[in-house]
Amino acid sequence: MKKRCILSIMAILSLFCFISCSKLPELPGLTGNENAWKITYNGVAYTGKDFFCADEDKQLLGRADNGARVYAIGNTDDPIYMVIEGNDNTGCYIKEGYSVPTSGTVTKVLVDPAVRSKNTCVLAAQEELDMVSELTGYRGETQEFSIDNVYIQGNRFYYVYDGSNVATTENYGGYIAYINGTWIYAAPGNKLEQKENNAAIVEAVILDDAALINKICQTNLVAFIER
Repeated sequence: MKKRCILSIMAILSLFCFISCSKLPELPGLTGNENAWKITYNGVAYTGKDFFCADEDKQLLGRADNGARVYAIGNTDDPIYMVIEGNDNTGCYIKEGYSVPTSGTVTKVLVDPAVRSKNTCVLAAQEELDMVSELTGYRGETQEFSIDNVYIQGNRFYYVYDGSNVATTENYGGYIAYINGTWIYAAPGNKLEQKENNAAIVEAVILDDAALINKICQTNLVAFIER
């Protein structure tokens, strides 16, 4: 009886999702979908360019002609950045004449974007950004470490500048990991060489500041890391 009830609930949820998705209107003014190199929206051209963003900053606008979901990043009235998500492909687009900021004031930090199934790990509070600044300014002797699994034992992170809500690989802030009871930090430019089966060789400094480690461990910067 219990199993039958669970199956019934799953069927209802699936039906609800199907009905909701089917009712999503096609977005007026959009030409193109996630498979196009360029799209136009309200007469404005957008060019395909890879970038990262947090799920919380994606605002659903409607669907493309093939049913893919269309999102604005941040501002919905006149978006600079758009994402189109289909079943098998995702396209990221930037308004003509604009780019992703790669310097400026850090307003967010994205933790392992595009690696996890959901981009929900974000640092945005000022105390969190101050902690990241303290981490990246940490100095010590660089050593070489062997990592069994670069994704399970550590996280990469990327900066979002000037409230843009987006980042690229150029905004890489470093890699933090937990190895054999020790926290390490690899700065941009340090070796992070991936091997077979997600193993890696990394050049990093050992973090031995207990206060800093305590701050780090209270944030999403260490989400996903096995300890």
